[in-house]
Amino acid sequence: MSLPSSLKPCLLLLFLCLLNVSTIKSKPLTQETVLFGAKFPALYVIGDSLVDSGNNNHLETIAKSNFPPYGSDFEGGKPTGRFSNGKTIADYIAIYYGLPLVPAYMELSEEQKNNTSTGINYASASCGILPGTGKQVGKCLSMSVQVDLFKETIDKNLKKKFKTQSELSKHLAESLFMTAIGINDYSFFYNKTIDANDFATKLLHEFLIQIKRLHGLGARKFFINNLKPLGCYPNIIAHTVPRGSCDDDLNLAVALYNAKLRRSLSHMKQKFSKTSFLYSDYFNFMLGLRGPSSNHASSNLMNSTSPCCPSVYDGGVLTGCRANSSSCKMPNTHIFFDPFHPTQLANFMYAIGCFQERKICHVVRD
Repeated sequence: MSLPSSLKPCLLLLFLCLLNVSTIKSKPLTQETVLFGAKFPALYVIGDSLVDSGNNNHLETIAKSNFPPYGSDFEGGKPTGRFSNGKTIADYIAIYYGLPLVPAYMELSEEQKNNTSTGINYASASCGILPGTGKQVGKCLSMSVQVDLFKETIDKNLKKKFKTQSELSKHLAESLFMTAIGINDYSFFYNKTIDANDFATKLLHEFLIQIKRLHGLGARKFFINNLKPLGCYPNIIAHTVPRGSCDDDLNLAVALYNAKLRRSLSHMKQKFSKTSFLYSDYFNFMLGLRGPSSNHASSNLMNSTSPCCPSVYDGGVLTGCRANSSSCKMPNTHIFFDPFHPTQLANFMYAIGCFQERKICHVVRD
């Protein structure tokens, strides 16, 4: 007899926590153990709306999600500023490593910042790697600004928490730095008249500048997500011919960036000693949820083309999930909660694929 669908996320969450404990106990201290089974003191998140936990609530922008039906399956059933019905992939990464859910930087008072040592989330919806990305819809925190804020956290807050430089350096070197950013640069600036190789090279150059800045500030362990298959998202496939098919040209352009990113991380691994990278293939994970070859898609996530919110989606720019939008009754039957972001169950399945199956996330070798 199959379990009720409402119980599956709870049982999977319990399994993920147990998996973390067994992994730590059973694995020798290899490079895989350092990134998959370590006990990180903190998780610092750099990203966009995929992992924003509430920063955009405090910015003048239309890119917000602090209203129902967002958060309907989050703790307490209330919206938090996460662009999903529940937890994000950053939340599940924190859970796997035994850390509290990472608070949004903009929601912390100065006193809270002084007393927070388990990580901070700087992610900002609509923003990207390039400074101008997202400004079309309002204010947001670009990647360089997020790194600036992290430096400010070190100078103003962590130096108060850790009394000696060696204690602070140890904290930074042992913490995990997660990035999930760059797809908005394609959304706002890429088009088919632009050379895909040139665009990817420029974007990657700017991304690596910020990774090197983080390294210079003391980061040594990185969790790097590649970019999603934008050409298969509801806001894109509503306009393709035939309707519902992926925009292959757009996906190929994004895949080109991802391939360059993967190679660059190998080069950085060689350049920086005592630095580790976990590369997450978010692109192929999301593609897998669409196809018949994915067991997940056939058993749990049946609707791979339409978002849960709004329940009727015509592909218009302003017909995303709004405060007055109606949503589907069962988000777990959808890959996408809104036209741009996955449901909680899709995010959880990402965590299973990364940490249990280890098909999505791989340790970068020299």
